[in-house]
Amino acid sequence: MRMRKKQDLDQRLRSANGKATAKGRGKTKAKDKARAHKKFRARAAEVRARPWRIVAVLALVAALVGGVVFLFGWSTAFVVEEITTTGADGEVAELAQANAGVPIGRPMARVDTDAVEKRVLQDLRVADVDVGRSWPSTLTLELTLRQPALVVQHSGLRGVLLADAQGVIYDTADEAPEDLPTVRAPKGDLDPAHLQAALALPGALPAAVARQAEDLRLDAAGRLEFTVGSVTVRWGDGTSAELKGRVLEGLLEQEGIDPSGEVDPVTGPIEIDLSTPSTPVVTGLQTASPTD
Repeated sequence: MRMRKKQDLDQRLRSANGKATAKGRGKTKAKDKARAHKKFRARAAEVRARPWRIVAVLALVAALVGGVVFLFGWSTAFVVEEITTTGADGEVAELAQANAGVPIGRPMARVDTDAVEKRVLQDLRVADVDVGRSWPSTLTLELTLRQPALVVQHSGLRGVLLADAQGVIYDTADEAPEDLPTVRAPKGDLDPAHLQAALALPGALPAAVARQAEDLRLDAAGRLEFTVGSVTVRWGDGTSAELKGRVLEGLLEQEGIDPSGEVDPVTGPIEIDLSTPSTPVVTGLQTASPTD
């Protein structure tokens, strides 16, 4: 009998413990479910707010860009107050600033440096110009001037023309500078390549011949001609200059061709045509008298 009562008591205790355990599990699950729901709502709110954050960031960036553009391009904070020139002075520098065409007060950022460069180069005395901005208010023009390399004479023209090493005629002078080669040329536009050929000709001659060469002339077709003593040399164009120089040196060493000799009144002056250096033509040679 006692045994039976004890068994019943144990059964009731296990039942009570089971109910307590189940009740505790239920509370835990409820708490977990509440926490998960809270996280879900927080994440959903974050997702809903994300587009607005992007819009806000874009609006801020746009405002900053707009502010910078206005500050440098339209406000009076950074405008041209001075134009400085280096590499030249006097009338050339003044003309470069005038040709730049940039009014005082123009915003620095809105100065078209490429257009300024083109306008400054309209003065052929300027070979190159570097247009720069020295913030906050100075526009700089760094000029490179052409240097004379060849003197060009036109018949009937007072003074002379000056050409640089690229054959560009860029200025005039009352007198030819010393130690520069001189070429006579017809009036009108001259091809820079033809002037470059005239400039290169003395360098293609043997030194002894170059010292005697004078009266260099250029025709409209680009053909060169000069004299060595009493001998006239028709050089042709600027091609094969080195070969022409060697052929001329060889011909001047031939008997009967004496640059220091007098012109024969019968045959006229000796002329050497080197237009085609592989087949030079010599005219004006004295004809040997027939022997008995």
